Amino acid sequence: MKPTIDLEKLIEYGIKAPSGHNTQPWHFIIEENAIEIHPDFSRALPVVDSDNHALYISLGCAVENIAIAATKYGLRSSITIKAGKDDESFIVVSFTADDSIQEDELLNYIEERQSTRNNYSDQQVPEDDLHELRNSFEFEGIELLILTSESEINDLEPLIIEGSNKQFQNKEFVEELVDWFRFSKAEAEKKGDGLWIKSMGLPNMNHFIGNIVMKYFVTAKSEAKRWKKLIDATAGFALFVTDKNDVAHWVRLGRTFQRFGLTATMLGISHAHVNMPCEELDVRKKLATTLNLGSKHPLLLIRFGYSENMPYSHRRGVDKVLVNKKVEANG
Repeated sequence: MKPTIDLEKLIEYGIKAPSGHNTQPWHFIIEENAIEIHPDFSRALPVVDSDNHALYISLGCAVENIAIAATKYGLRSSITIKAGKDDESFIVVSFTADDSIQEDELLNYIEERQSTRNNYSDQQVPEDDLHELRNSFEFEGIELLILTSESEINDLEPLIIEGSNKQFQNKEFVEELVDWFRFSKAEAEKKGDGLWIKSMGLPNMNHFIGNIVMKYFVTAKSEAKRWKKLIDATAGFALFVTDKNDVAHWVRLGRTFQRFGLTATMLGISHAHVNMPCEELDVRKKLATTLNLGSKHPLLLIRFGYSENMPYSHRRGVDKVLVNKKVEANG
């Protein structure tokens, strides 16, 4: 029998998960042999994520980190979704000791994984690695399309640009985005969240200047130009598709994406979001039509390739997201 496990240690892995604009929209509650993960809607993104699907994808990423970390202690994880107050869905990760559990090889890459938003090289990803990415998960109702051919990328590019144009022509979108920008190292460290511009390849600046630059000098036209350059150097795109557009599938999609991202990290492959054509509903419909997806839902688009690592975004500590006291699990 393994020793009891401090469940806060598992939450430390959970908070390393990615989230939209690095909002970290989660609260954790520790129960006996279980961790509850609740949405923190005060950190929702009502403009870019009006139905909160991206928020629940983020929770799914945190769930998968916790389930992976639990294998280190010989714990099997069981994931359930429950309805809480006002029918707000939350997730319960329950743990049982299992001597047959082997440590997941992806555990070592949770700390290393990042959304790498810089320019990629034009190096292609070997087919063996693409095969490993395709087979990095097994979750019902989730499909992964790997798009690497010139024709596939040419079909995607105008949809990416259209989504970007719609967003940067929307004043409310820009204001929401800028609210989550952290323009200096001091601001990023103090807040512990948001998009530190250094991690996006931009220089540190004071908050006042940063706001002016983002709101008045970054335009739909300049973003379209930037994205054309990024797309040209992208080895491929990963499109995550769900059978249904509901909380259960959003959470499973998050778990899928996290395993994809950790596997990519293990293989030395960079990745970052290109989610504009999935976030704009009319463009999402065009994307589904272009790829003959029928009634399925393309909810997450990721570019991948090779690049240097960037500075890491900051995370809030467990003390900021845990809403009750420490309980230990029997391992």
